[in-house]
Amino acid sequence: MNAQNTSSNHTATEYSQSTYGAPSSTRESESRIDKAYLTSIRAILKFACLLVCLIAFICLVATAQCNGTHVFLATVTWLVIIMQVMIIIIFILRLQVKFPGVDFEFLDFFATSHDALYLLISSSITINYCRVPGQVAGGVMGLIAFLLLTGDAITIFLARRQETVENTN
Repeated sequence: MNAQNTSSNHTATEYSQSTYGAPSSTRESESRIDKAYLTSIRAILKFACLLVCLIAFICLVATAQCNGTHVFLATVTWLVIIMQVMIIIIFILRLQVKFPGVDFEFLDFFATSHDALYLLISSSITINYCRVPGQVAGGVMGLIAFLLLTGDAITIFLARRQETVENTN
């Protein structure tokens, strides 16, 4: 993918360029949903993380109970799903353009890093202390989700860094 797909400002520039001189029906359809974000690497990583977290949650709740450590991972996966869905909705509906005073890019980076850290801790605890195969599978899925979120956080960080370098030049 090129740098424009990972750029944090790509939605604002495309939105401002597409609204000038466009018919009102096109302007309304473009202002509602950001299709460029849906095909970006960040959105793909977020959707993959959602899928893996859902699989991890199903693995954890469908097996026999261990000693309670699986509840921590099940709770974390559910919270990651909620947080990432909220972030996806923010960027798809272009709320960063509608609320320019809020730094949604920093919010996305912080929430993604936070979720990745909690997934690493809870998955490690579940894999270490629980020997039920379904729960170990849930822990492995949690580690895969951790890797996806880490990749997303790195993508966000590099896009912010590139934007800062371009603004100083």
